[in-house]
Amino acid sequence: MNHHPARKCQNVCPRNCPSSCTMISYVENDRLLRIAGDFNHPYTKGKLCAKGFSYTEKNTHSERLKYPYYQKIKGSGKFIQITWEKAFQLIVSEMLNIYKHFGSFLPFAWFKGSGNIGVHHFVADDFFSSIGETTRLIGSSSLFSGCQTVENGHDALNRFNPSGIKEAATIIIWGANPAATNIHLIPFIFDAKIKGAKIVVIDPLFTQTAELADLYIQLRPGSDGTLACLLIKHLIEQNAVDKSFAPIHSVENHDFSKNMDVKEYLLNCDVSEEAFNLLAGWLTNAKTAAYVVGTGLQKHANFEQTIHSIETLAEVHGDTGKMGGGIYFRRNNTLLFNNQLTKQGVEKNRLLNIHEMSKRNSSPNQHPVQMLWVTCANPLTQEPNANEAKRWLKEIPLVVTVDQFMTPTAQMSNLILPTTTHFEEMDIVASSWHKEIALNERAVSPFYESRSEWRIMTELAERLKQHLPSHCTFPLYPSEEEYLNAQFNEQVFRHYSIRNVLDLKERRMTGVMAQDVLSDRQAYSETKDDQPSGKTTESPSLDKSVLGKYPPKEYPFWLMTPHHPYAFNSQFHFLQLSDETEAFVGIHPKAASALGIKNGDIVKVYNQQACIEIKAVYSKQVAKDIVLIYQGWYPESEININELVTNQHPESGNETAAFFDTFVNVRKL
Repeated sequence: MNHHPARKCQNVCPRNCPSSCTMISYVENDRLLRIAGDFNHPYTKGKLCAKGFSYTEKNTHSERLKYPYYQKIKGSGKFIQITWEKAFQLIVSEMLNIYKHFGSFLPFAWFKGSGNIGVHHFVADDFFSSIGETTRLIGSSSLFSGCQTVENGHDALNRFNPSGIKEAATIIIWGANPAATNIHLIPFIFDAKIKGAKIVVIDPLFTQTAELADLYIQLRPGSDGTLACLLIKHLIEQNAVDKSFAPIHSVENHDFSKNMDVKEYLLNCDVSEEAFNLLAGWLTNAKTAAYVVGTGLQKHANFEQTIHSIETLAEVHGDTGKMGGGIYFRRNNTLLFNNQLTKQGVEKNRLLNIHEMSKRNSSPNQHPVQMLWVTCANPLTQEPNANEAKRWLKEIPLVVTVDQFMTPTAQMSNLILPTTTHFEEMDIVASSWHKEIALNERAVSPFYESRSEWRIMTELAERLKQHLPSHCTFPLYPSEEEYLNAQFNEQVFRHYSIRNVLDLKERRMTGVMAQDVLSDRQAYSETKDDQPSGKTTESPSLDKSVLGKYPPKEYPFWLMTPHHPYAFNSQFHFLQLSDETEAFVGIHPKAASALGIKNGDIVKVYNQQACIEIKAVYSKQVAKDIVLIYQGWYPESEININELVTNQHPESGNETAAFFDTFVNVRKL
């Protein structure tokens, strides 16, 4: 018998991660054998993270959902396997009841998270836009939440591929941990370091990236904006003394700097004068500085003011338009395809903060939610105040969750629909970090009765049109490829110079990635400005919002809840990629000793909102007034970290929860 070599397919990791790695899957007899990195990718260059390599195991994992399941009472665990036809009957029947009673689908809500950022997975957006008024729930885990702030601010956002960071003379990594969350940036940072660049990490947590730095500043959480303002003050004063340092932009209304007591504000930041002077000196002498701004800053109530301060710092230093310089932050300019754009006629759809659900459901005049569709998300693990979310989930008559595993949200749903992985469907993935876009090919058949989101929404639309033909305009296409082709438009062509899936296939065959039309060097030449432009920038003010918060006496610890380096919210929970198989709270040995807590003790971590019992582990990664618990789903225990996290910013209506402004106390059992 002849042995045929394994078939190779290109796939793209669809996680909400900066790299959007392309990978080569090797398939034989409709079985995924192994995965390798794609060396043709200009940014990832054939490297995959541990999570990426684990996809082979994940794709056929024994816990993966195989069939649709239904339970009458949410949370009972009494699921019965049903057919897809029965599942669609339940959904359509409830939709018709809603329309008959309310005259619209406004009580039909949907929650879309960032579990898959591919164009394919905006098909849910497409469907809900096609049935008139509905309710979209917005939460802290929604796609690209908060990213728009930076791009709408100043001109300091870097316009080039992140590989250009190797040209910077000083790199300040601010509230980010690329050694764990953006590993493909690290080689370019090392390139800069070899050329003599200084690497600075500013973070309340001593991270894997901090271990690589020339200078690590462990500042007080939320005081980043204050530190940026102090650096602005230093640059302004330095320019007044030494005219050889000439920033491109001047700062309007910078009287704030004249009356600043630097020592007082450094004390506020918990930053030593020695560390500040070293950083200020490096920045003053640096021809070009790069600022890698992480999402950690967005998890404070004052993140808008903080990012504005860092943007102003970059402009005052003159980094705008310089190769390698400026702010490196995930962009929000990749949502260009038709199903990612707001459809005409649906602007009146109700946008409802997920944390307003309880109030809305208790008011009969507000069209309480009667049905909820959850996709690409696990809000019971990802969203703050999980106990409240569980309460309002119980109140909704029908909850449908589309997922691959039995997550806590799926357990609190009536109907679970098993969906495909990116190896089992066709998709297009554009990165919000680098400029690449790539085609994801279907490599293997769907797992048991799993169906792609496109197929689920298409079959639902077909059935709904039989009853309400004039109330569902969702377009029906015979294949995923034709559906994806229909999402291309002139914006996509201008940005990527592609018009359809075939263009992406051809570029794949020639080994050329689909980049922006302008090269980095062309873009640099168009924006380069070595002379002061005369442009002025409004200075940030050192009010309470920029200074950040202090913990109250009764809850003296900041609770920091970053993602685990080898996990991503509720994904990869079962793969045991690290030795840490259970939740723990990291606490500084001196803080623990003062509380009589020994390494390994079970402790209570509590605040006014909740109390959890968890193992304490000594950690020098945190300061004495910080405790660390990795956010995520812990299937082997009932611990849910976000029970301790409040719903939203106390001072604003911003939907992005201030996860890192949570304060707790710790007590030995």
